[in-house]
Amino acid sequence: MLNPRRRQQELRTPAISRLSVGLLVLCCLGLAAASAGEDGRIRAVERMPALPEPLEVRDWSAVSRAYYEKIFDPAAAGSGFPAVLTDGTPGFRMKSYLGSEPADEALTCLSAVAGARLAGLDPRALHSRDWVADCDAWFDPTHGLYRHTRRDRTPVIHADIYGYYPSVLGLVIAAQFPEDAGLQDKADAVAKTFHTIARGLGCPDRPNFDVLGWDLAGGKPGGRPEPMNRLGHAPTVAWILATGADRGGGDAMRACARAALQWHLDHPGRYETTHFMGPLAAARLNARPGPKLDLGRLLDIWFGDGPIDRHPWGVTAGTRFGGLTCDGLDGARWPDGGFYAFTMGSLSGPAWLVPVAAYEPHFARAIGRYALHAVNSARLLQGCGLDADREDHPVWKSRWDPDDLLFYEGLKSWDPAPGRRFRPYATGDPVLLGWNGRQKLDPARYHAEKQASFAATPDNISLYMGNHVGFLGGIVAATKAPGVLIWDCRKTDWFHDPAWPAFLVFNPHPDERVITLETGPAPVTVFDLVAGEEILASVTGRQRIRLPGDTARVLVPHPTSARREIRDGMIFAGGAMVGGSRVTPSADPPPARP
Repeated sequence: MLNPRRRQQELRTPAISRLSVGLLVLCCLGLAAASAGEDGRIRAVERMPALPEPLEVRDWSAVSRAYYEKIFDPAAAGSGFPAVLTDGTPGFRMKSYLGSEPADEALTCLSAVAGARLAGLDPRALHSRDWVADCDAWFDPTHGLYRHTRRDRTPVIHADIYGYYPSVLGLVIAAQFPEDAGLQDKADAVAKTFHTIARGLGCPDRPNFDVLGWDLAGGKPGGRPEPMNRLGHAPTVAWILATGADRGGGDAMRACARAALQWHLDHPGRYETTHFMGPLAAARLNARPGPKLDLGRLLDIWFGDGPIDRHPWGVTAGTRFGGLTCDGLDGARWPDGGFYAFTMGSLSGPAWLVPVAAYEPHFARAIGRYALHAVNSARLLQGCGLDADREDHPVWKSRWDPDDLLFYEGLKSWDPAPGRRFRPYATGDPVLLGWNGRQKLDPARYHAEKQASFAATPDNISLYMGNHVGFLGGIVAATKAPGVLIWDCRKTDWFHDPAWPAFLVFNPHPDERVITLETGPAPVTVFDLVAGEEILASVTGRQRIRLPGDTARVLVPHPTSARREIRDGMIFAGGAMVGGSRVTPSADPPPARP
């Protein structure tokens, strides 16, 4: 079923799947300046073609479930397997690269637990082990946050994926298990710690995030001395504080969150994934009383708008190599016009941006178009759809990963050898740079060494990156209309207020497409946030939804009996959030349109 190397033709037709909605079931590098204006368009997204070519959307729900079943199996056999090790100590270890020794990096281990849950698996009982309980080993009770490695109690926290990001993953896990009081206590502790960091950096009155991190013991800046770590980490702090404020931290946390994002707007920058949370944090803060943040400009920054010294990373747009559209991927910009797109950011980007469409449906079309490209291009990170010349480990993949479940660390615009013959190229850092016991390679001998040795190894297969696949596979489903996807806007809006389900649906075709909505036995009304009106009223059973060409809808089904109202600029029905809209909905619904 999943074997693309043996059945490539199956990829030409997107898999048909459905999303459960409670009782409802819904069936040259373009990292350039974006401008999210009043029309909701983002210039970077407009540089992406209407449809990627070829259009090959995998069944990411099935792929992600199979992925986690494999990597969490302590008895998995094959070259590089098993990927996980439990040895009687608290927590577990997992290989950061399949060709390396097991390690305890939070990037690898916590992302796997969070992703497995998003994919629909139960990590409390996966392969007969409670992996959620294991995550406690990464929590530092001394300083009140999650750490990059187990049992770390040092007071210095790096402002990067090795410092702040583990706490983001810890909060994601806590949000997915709201019944776990211990996880909720840890989430509260994380918010308090980051509130301390934010106040130490001058929030809310005079913020300054031009630091490498924070020394909690010394009450002063500190962190890993990599200059680019100064770029773009304020949104991480802002999102943690925005969710903490909603969980009871109150206005003081919310004010610091706003201040952090405003500093980010005034000092834009982008590096790795620390900026990812910015638009969602802003959308949630803008839904509360108080000063409004420029969400359009935050989206510009998110997509990589700005000079390369402040925005060394961005989203690929208008890229085409070797007959393949490579748009929607997140990675490093090269001064010569190339890119190195990394798997972690590329897989998790849509999870942070799709929820924004329910708060600001003004941007739904742009977000939907980007998300289509991201999910279409993600297969290239697995080597799926690439010939043997355009990936590092084709021999190993054919034998040990014929279903293309596992991911390379990233995708380069061209191969590492001087001639740049093969475009694009799925690869990673260990082989070229000589990590994990390998010798550093002369790029001129890259392909000769590949044939002689590493084509049959898994050295550049990256679990710390690929373990984020559930962030993609858990929120997207295909329909019978190729390229028309359904995105869950609530699933990754962690710790959101009580809300009705919301789904982003985008038709990339120039002409109308129709999808089917199974509304269930109880009467529901379906409200479209983009149009600001009902499209179905008091319906049950299977219903057809028409999607005009190049148009997005954000569909919010709610009980017909729930009366809609506006509070603080947001639409509610029966006390639960519907979403934001620039069109004021009538409290007394109009007749349903045919």
